[in-house]
Amino acid sequence: MPDALNRKYPNAAAEWRWQWVFPQENRWKNNKTGEVGRHHVHETILQRAVKEAVKGVGIVKHVRCHMFWHSFATHLLGEVTSMRQLAIPLLVLLLPFTAVVLDSDSTQLMEDPGFEETRPGKLETTTTGKGWEVQRIGRPEIQNKLVVECISDKKLAHSGNNFVKLALPKDAVGFEFVTIGQRLKLRADREYEAAVWVRWPDGPEKAPAKANATSGHPSAVVSFWARHKDAKGDFAGRDVWLFDRQWKKLTFRFRATDPDQKTLVYVSLLPNQTPRETTVFVDDFTLTESKAPAAVAKKKDEVVVDGDFSKLKAGPLGFGPTWSFANIGGMKIVGEVIEEQGQKFFRIAMNKNTTNYESAQLWQILNLEKGVRYEVSCRLRWDNYKEGAEPPIVNLGMYHEDTDTWYGPIDLKLKKSKEWETYKFVHIPPYDGKWKLYVGLNGWGNFGNQVIVSCDDFSCKPAE
Repeated sequence: MPDALNRKYPNAAAEWRWQWVFPQENRWKNNKTGEVGRHHVHETILQRAVKEAVKGVGIVKHVRCHMFWHSFATHLLGEVTSMRQLAIPLLVLLLPFTAVVLDSDSTQLMEDPGFEETRPGKLETTTTGKGWEVQRIGRPEIQNKLVVECISDKKLAHSGNNFVKLALPKDAVGFEFVTIGQRLKLRADREYEAAVWVRWPDGPEKAPAKANATSGHPSAVVSFWARHKDAKGDFAGRDVWLFDRQWKKLTFRFRATDPDQKTLVYVSLLPNQTPRETTVFVDDFTLTESKAPAAVAKKKDEVVVDGDFSKLKAGPLGFGPTWSFANIGGMKIVGEVIEEQGQKFFRIAMNKNTTNYESAQLWQILNLEKGVRYEVSCRLRWDNYKEGAEPPIVNLGMYHEDTDTWYGPIDLKLKKSKEWETYKFVHIPPYDGKWKLYVGLNGWGNFGNQVIVSCDDFSCKPAE
């Protein structure tokens, strides 16, 4: 028995409940007391046996020891008519680990979610063989400074022994980042919850008072998203600023807008708004699915009110009953209703040298129904278009304030045109209630360039 327990319970070593059910073959000796005993069989022996057995019977699906726990729980629940029949001591141990099994349609999809089967060391910019995909996006001169590495250290991991380290150098800028995630083919009749634990090891013990994304406090910026159409389509997820060194669990829920193609579920480390070398730890990365049949809309009508701005007065716009406009982190971005040739639209103009901490949004609050497939569209025009210039990034999508989650194109690169262009996306709300339909400009990502964009003809209505 360990020292403290041996003193507290001197007779415990002789009790059945303290014996290993599967003891080691070899004995060990306690150098302090001279006692001889056996420890439990090492977990790798069982893992190796399961691996060989699976291979021997020709199963190609990835099988882990932990699956036996869920299989046992599922079959046990199938044998009883009510939870009351499970009122035995085992239930106390069973429930915390199998809450997801109580609804047998809930399944965790990520392979090796805790990185325990990933070999420690640098992860190549590709899949690792266990489902993990690694990306290092940056200029050639900083490629060797973009770190994605599996580390084995039980004291530092959130759970188990392994975790993944993401790191960027001080000179990483704009859309240079490192990513780890998995591509999965999702289903239209399912709802998904992504979850991951992250930590900024170089942060202070406690977050500074009033620290936020625009306050300028030192931080690590983590991007946690699902991207549809094989990582070429719309997004669901959130960017999170870490201001202390504590482990934090990030989650978001979403539906598959393009179930015929794979979705990349990933976590990235982004450059800080104020350049600095940054490291983040990642662990326990899961994706859980549950049954969620498509809903039929109770209201079939257009949801957006005054989508063409015809009822608004020309001029600057603040907070209104339909549309609102506001700045965050500064006043270098201007928004106003414009009237030309009898037609109204909204223009957003961002001055040159707008800082990374500044942004502005035009938005309208909509009441949407959970599980309904909405078709969203608007027209955008790049007003200060120049031949050969890099297209601006416009923020466009749906925002759920209660969960701080964003959905849609998000960072939309405009087409190289000075004409009006129509942009569309699909939104399937995982929650009932209020959603913010928004369009905006952000200094971060537009590299201090002057950007002038106009928008018009917003629409959001249930799909036919």
